[in-house]
Amino acid sequence: MFRTRPISKAAWLLCAGGTALSAAAQQPAASSSAATLDRVEITGSLIRRIEGESALPVVTLKIDDLAKAGVTNAEQAVKFITQQQGGTVTSGSVSGTNGAASYADLRALGAQRTLVLLNGKRVVANPFSSVAVDLNTLPLSAIERIETLPDGASATYGTDAIAGVINFITRREYQGAEISVQTQAPAGKGGDITTGNLLFGFGDLAGKGWNVYAGVNLRQQKPMLGTDRDFSRTSYVPEQGFNGLSPTTFPANYSQVVNGVTTVANTNPTLPTCAPPTSLFAPQPVVGLGTNRCGADTQAFTRTVPEQDQASIFLRGALALSPNHTASLEYFLSRNIVETQIAPSPESGLTMPITSPYYPGNGITPVTAATLDRTQPISIAWRTTVLGPRAGKQENDTQRLVAGLDGTLGDWDYQASALWSNAKVENYFLNGYPQTVALRNGVSGANGAPFLNPFGEQSAAGLAYLRQNQVLGKVQDGEGTLTSLAASASRAIGRLPGGPISLALGAEFRTEEMVYNTDVPKVSQAASSGLAGSGAVRKGDRDVSAVAAELSLPIVKGLEMGVSVRADKYSDFGDTVNPKLSLRWLPSPMVLLRGSVNTGFTAPTLTQLYAPNATTFTATRYNDPVLCPGGTPAAGAVPSRDCGIQFQRLTGGNAGLQAEESKSWTVGFVLQPAQNFSFGLDYWRYHVKNSISTIGEQSVFADPTKYASLFVRCSQAPADRRAVIGACNVPGGDPLAYIIDTNANLGDVKTEGVDLQANWASGSTAYGRFTASLRGSYVSKFEFQTEPGGRWFNPVGNYNAQWAGPVIRYQQLLTVGWEQGSWSGLLSNRFLKGYRDQNSVPAPFNTNTVGDYSIFDVSVTWRGIKNLTLQAGVLNLLDKDPPFTNQLSRFQARGYDDRFHNPLGRTYQVSAKYTF
Repeated sequence: MFRTRPISKAAWLLCAGGTALSAAAQQPAASSSAATLDRVEITGSLIRRIEGESALPVVTLKIDDLAKAGVTNAEQAVKFITQQQGGTVTSGSVSGTNGAASYADLRALGAQRTLVLLNGKRVVANPFSSVAVDLNTLPLSAIERIETLPDGASATYGTDAIAGVINFITRREYQGAEISVQTQAPAGKGGDITTGNLLFGFGDLAGKGWNVYAGVNLRQQKPMLGTDRDFSRTSYVPEQGFNGLSPTTFPANYSQVVNGVTTVANTNPTLPTCAPPTSLFAPQPVVGLGTNRCGADTQAFTRTVPEQDQASIFLRGALALSPNHTASLEYFLSRNIVETQIAPSPESGLTMPITSPYYPGNGITPVTAATLDRTQPISIAWRTTVLGPRAGKQENDTQRLVAGLDGTLGDWDYQASALWSNAKVENYFLNGYPQTVALRNGVSGANGAPFLNPFGEQSAAGLAYLRQNQVLGKVQDGEGTLTSLAASASRAIGRLPGGPISLALGAEFRTEEMVYNTDVPKVSQAASSGLAGSGAVRKGDRDVSAVAAELSLPIVKGLEMGVSVRADKYSDFGDTVNPKLSLRWLPSPMVLLRGSVNTGFTAPTLTQLYAPNATTFTATRYNDPVLCPGGTPAAGAVPSRDCGIQFQRLTGGNAGLQAEESKSWTVGFVLQPAQNFSFGLDYWRYHVKNSISTIGEQSVFADPTKYASLFVRCSQAPADRRAVIGACNVPGGDPLAYIIDTNANLGDVKTEGVDLQANWASGSTAYGRFTASLRGSYVSKFEFQTEPGGRWFNPVGNYNAQWAGPVIRYQQLLTVGWEQGSWSGLLSNRFLKGYRDQNSVPAPFNTNTVGDYSIFDVSVTWRGIKNLTLQAGVLNLLDKDPPFTNQLSRFQARGYDDRFHNPLGRTYQVSAKYTF
């Protein structure tokens, strides 16, 4: 099923756009002594003759096989690539405004270092993050296979292909029609998936000289709440020492500071019962609350799986202008809509005067703190549950148009293309974002506002006031545009003892543009929006030109060397030249040795440079290191403002970034001791210099002395941001306004490990034909720095705070297939090795290990009626829950990590396809 296929050594893939070139290639000596010219194709089968292997291991996933394993979109597909490590997933948009994107991430080196292509050419990146192609935009209905080159490819595909390339390849032509439907229903509540595909085409390129086809795909996934699964139903798991409750709750917690002394710290009028299920009594310590306090359990509101609607159409037409020249036109349009939901807005820094009818002791709200001074105001930490959860919608419309011409001119094979790709993303607030100033007025009864009750039921006037003072509608949009002109040509230029020498030449010119628009007047009204303080308009653009060359040198029979070089010129980052050397040696028909070495270069993306600055909440609760060190309020502190809260975090671009550089190499072998069995190992190593990332909130708060310059106090904050940050509007001390967590050049990243593959096929037997395939990736080393020349950190098999997660040490995919007559079956197993947990919990619970994750999927397919294919299966056959983790950085995924583990549980799937 999932297997390695060789890239023909005739496949010269040059230019940043992935322009494919044809060249002369030496056929395996065991097959033929004659040299032939091959077109650019990645071909092969489950068991390949050793001569078919290339110097670069390419993993091929066939869409038909992926469908049997339950794959319904590109995000799910890349999880079957064992070199893929976590990355950005769609569920992450539940807690952010990333354009509802999903990204590939080979080797854990980051999405910006993995190049994703469609038919060997670029697609515009998601403009909200612009680090990579959004997997949610790729038109799956027309995809035939996915090919992954997990090796540095800057010298052939483009300077940003440091970690490798994932190429989604559509059908070249199609005749006839097929319609298919699939549904997946989890045994538990929520998360159901329904898909529909239509593919139809006319004409025969070889026979009639033309072909036109279209593919349409529709996909919908229903949402799932955290409470829909036992393992994620609560943020409070005392038997594991896990307490993710929030100190901002409803009914509200309140504190009081008199003459700089804290007299009341986070008490609640509902103590000791609190108000379950959304406000829980916690006898264990809660960060910022202490013991025996009320904390908000946000899981009842949070969609751990967002609602998602995807639609795409892919069109392709090809026309043979003559026997030697073919013109083509290709277009796709996709729409991805994700609706998210998180807990009601947490509002801190609200001051209630003694004149409020809801002030404790004034007849409505009981007094639960004997030390309350009823002549002084109190500070409120209130979650506006009465408005319901915060709900948002993100829409991404992406399209691409490619006009191409390919053929032969004399001894040259050539390709030329013109490309235009555009993406527009819009971000909407649907519910639950109150206006900050209106809340302040309502709690204090100022400026004609009715008094609001943060401790209980609202009055009719108060409820109407809250509903009228929400921030709703479109708040932000972004647009990215990519244009490209590319051409390449190849031919044989001579001979060596091993065969003909092949030369390929290529060139490309492309432009990249991005623009962000933020409705500043609207978002500045809502501190909980995560967009307060954003700039109104941010723009960026660049031009890139490149030339490339490659030689195939068959030195002697069975020994071939590949030499390639690429020169890029950036309008904003200067010139770079990156070579690559590869070697392939067949000492015998049963043994292949291969290796490569290359350099890379990555300019900062336009988003990393120019994304608008915005303040959003930290993912985890922290203590102000000055006003609440170690969780103990200092002089001037207000516990509900300074202790154990989600502070503001300033994110955005950094125009002062420098480019990254890299070196990588691989060496490996493939053995074929029998016709139906092969085994291979490839050792790989990468070194990225001057890496671009953010320091991360956990690192900043873990060492406030080292990162003192990243803490911005209210007295230092710009007036426009200070006005919407609740902490800056509560008297007492100089509270923390926000931390700075924008992009920076942090230092180096090094990683190395081994990829393995094994393939077996039985041939025909009385019981059918059996196949088996094993693919695995082992990371022996991964280390990184958070500053140039600084300390090295190791996240391999270990949740690392600076990395905000682990690097999985070992993962594998094992598949067993069976075919007999009209029946076939597939059993697959995906395995991820466990790791040491974050363990920011009290002893004796701070030694947790996240368990191994092993999932079995099974399916059966029947083709007993002409043109009809029926398939049924069970995903997660054994109904294995994600292993428990006490991490707090993924606040929408309490109890598990959504980057690695699927929360749906056992899922039943059925599908039908009819071909006309």
